Amino acid sequence: MNFEGLEQYLNIDNTKYNTPSLDALNYYLKQYMLTVPFENIDVQNGVKISVEVEDIYNKVVNHQRGGFCYEMNNFFKAYLEHKGFTVNMVSATIHTPGGGRSLKGSHMSLIVPIDGVDYVSDVGFGDLPLSVMPITEEDNSTIIHDINGDFRAIYVNDNLFYIQKWKEDDWDTQYEAELTPRHIHDFDYNIEYNQTNPNSTFVKRLLVTMPKSYGRATMSQDNLTLTKQQKKEKYDVTSENYRQFLKEEFNLDVKIDRLES
Repeated sequence: MNFEGLEQYLNIDNTKYNTPSLDALNYYLKQYMLTVPFENIDVQNGVKISVEVEDIYNKVVNHQRGGFCYEMNNFFKAYLEHKGFTVNMVSATIHTPGGGRSLKGSHMSLIVPIDGVDYVSDVGFGDLPLSVMPITEEDNSTIIHDINGDFRAIYVNDNLFYIQKWKEDDWDTQYEAELTPRHIHDFDYNIEYNQTNPNSTFVKRLLVTMPKSYGRATMSQDNLTLTKQQKKEKYDVTSENYRQFLKEEFNLDVKIDRLES
């Protein structure tokens, strides 16, 4: 992969850090998340997803696109390893409203160990802070304060942790993940399911989202939602305005078939 080209695209100063460190990890994660949106437009358009690093590079850098978790985190893992970090890919399961859970392995996250602490370094989930999260014990948790809310990562047992966000006076679990290291092709079934199965949320609905200096921008096939200081502004999405919204909020220039008709 052309790592220099990626750093130029992400506006990363490659002289800023010479060795792996927590500060460097936070810097790389923030630059990535503020540049590359989470989006499932290829799934919506029926375009086959590739998780090969060179293909993702072409999509993200050459075509200024984003992707979903398997693309984004596999790509970020390759970059972090180039910078000298140890990176573990882990299997995660999203918690859904009403106490449900998605298909096991429906999300793939990243863990980076630094000085004996495991840090969640996930750039492929729709709502996470602009900094990594140390996994800690629940009774001594480290809360990450972000413009989009408060987050934490806590151990459930020796091989399971929760990612949680503070909502309505309680900690709401966004996803659970195992600590066992995985390989990208361990997710082949889930990757296929999430881009082809009619029951997959990625097949059912459009999702484009990324953190912004003011909060977060999120677009579905129906609405553009701008979250500013926890207050939401909503705008109807139509075939006439969606390309403008994509460009202004996500720097994307791409057609979405379902919004063209």
